[in-house]
Amino acid sequence: MTGKKIRVCPKCGSSRIREAKSSVSGWLVPSTYYCEEEGCGYSGTLYVEVDAEELETLRKVMNGDSETAASDH
Repeated sequence: MTGKKIRVCPKCGSSRIREAKSSVSGWLVPSTYYCEEEGCGYSGTLYVEVDAEELETLRKVMNGDSETAASDH
């Protein structure tokens, strides 16, 4: 059974990613997302979506700690 899906910033791994609202987003142009994490500054059309319980593993992999992340499974 899969858990709740959450959006994650592809740059820093934060779950504080939000959709920038505009009158043409998703209709004429792709939706733009921005990260609210201090010091990140990501803005783009992509985000990562993971199960909530997999968030910590994703952050470990993004930070280059793949050995620890592999042992979590």
